[in-house]
Amino acid sequence: MYENFRWPQWRKKRLKGIILLVAIFLLIPISLVFAQKYPFAGETITLAVHGEPKSAAIYMIQDDFERKYGVKLNVVEIAPEALYEKEMIELATGGSAYDVVQFNAFSIADYAPHLTPLKPLAEKWGLDFHLDDILPAFRKLYLNWKDVWYGVCSDGDVHIFYYRKDIFNNPVYKQMFYAKYGYELAPPRTWDEYLDVAEFFTGWDWDNDGEKEYGCAEYLKRGRMYWWFLDRFADYGGNYFDENMNPLINTKPGIKALKNMIEAIKYQPPGALNYSYMEIRTAYVKGDVAMCKQWTCVGRAAEDPNESKILNKTGYTVVPGAYIGGRLNHKSMLAAGYTMAIPKYSKHKDAAVHFLHYFTDIKTGLPIVVKNTTVDPYRVSQFKAIDAFRKEYPNWKDVDKYLNDILEALKTPWPDLCIPGAAEYMDVLDYELCQAVAGQKSPQKALDDAAKKWVEITNRLGKEKQLAEWKAQLKAMKELGAL
Repeated sequence: MYENFRWPQWRKKRLKGIILLVAIFLLIPISLVFAQKYPFAGETITLAVHGEPKSAAIYMIQDDFERKYGVKLNVVEIAPEALYEKEMIELATGGSAYDVVQFNAFSIADYAPHLTPLKPLAEKWGLDFHLDDILPAFRKLYLNWKDVWYGVCSDGDVHIFYYRKDIFNNPVYKQMFYAKYGYELAPPRTWDEYLDVAEFFTGWDWDNDGEKEYGCAEYLKRGRMYWWFLDRFADYGGNYFDENMNPLINTKPGIKALKNMIEAIKYQPPGALNYSYMEIRTAYVKGDVAMCKQWTCVGRAAEDPNESKILNKTGYTVVPGAYIGGRLNHKSMLAAGYTMAIPKYSKHKDAAVHFLHYFTDIKTGLPIVVKNTTVDPYRVSQFKAIDAFRKEYPNWKDVDKYLNDILEALKTPWPDLCIPGAAEYMDVLDYELCQAVAGQKSPQKALDDAAKKWVEITNRLGKEKQLAEWKAQLKAMKELGAL
């Protein structure tokens, strides 16, 4: 009998009005509480960040952060190679388009004049960033400039060494390797052994998948390939400058490192000169190469069944090194790391500091470094959260060894150059390395040209000022155990 019933029009309007009034009365107290606790609620903050895949970590927490604080996130993704230039152009003009900037940590000296000190903001809001929980390798070099705290660690970058333990442990392959090279097949301890192992695994189907595989893969594309040179360089005993700011990259350690790097190209897949981070990662987790030096996130990618073909087949260790005076010297490239900070031109500093806190907090930041993202662990507590990693990857047998080997690598770190103009010094080096790798210049010529340009940069920026900054970094490197 009710199937043809229709509300009179006036009753419909009255009902809608009542519902609207109830909603308003319910929302007003909530909004007043929100506004009282977070007076910046309703604001939108713009984040200038490293684009995909790193920006995926921000999207992981975006909804929860916006819901908690009533602040909208406007994420501007920038290619890593263009991050410095685009952000610095904006900052140099005093622009306030960005409320948070993410940058390679070694550039903090260039960014510092444009940044907001974080201590007053943290104290104003009672925000504990648990700085003592951040590993010294990152905390001491990448968050402060001239004793002022400017940034938070948003990515704990260090290189470790990956190898196919199932292939390396194959008894037939061990016999074959020993017969050819006269020593046991194992993860290479030195860069010379690295070449032997790479040669051995190149050009044949060692995993029986019907396809030819290769020994290794490296970052050789213009932009950031210098990181694959620098730890070799440090292993052979090199340093950026001497104590008088004279470049050392074109000395014997540099020549040895570059020659080794060029030799290794013969044992990499076709097209390797265009390899960057993702190509190396893909080549390894798809089973095309036997070993690689990479960031620690690749270990998680290798155990993700949605991406990897080599589940539970990866071994981990520190990167190869070199013998100096009978002692094995190996350095693990910190390879930038990423710092987040607030430009002093931002009009939304209170909202921005809450974002930095939420993204890097011990509790809310843990899932970001556990899941298959490109954000790597940087807190002591994250390395202790083994149960969280086991829950995320229930079939990963060696997750504890993975975490322990990262910590082992961080005992012998090699930091980026962290002085004003660091990005420019490295861009010059990267260009000249690419010239040598492509066969356009000899290793000596390429590094001589880079050294000359480094002198020009130093003189333009002011040698006395640069020398003072370099001596400060030398002191920090000694304290960190890098020298």
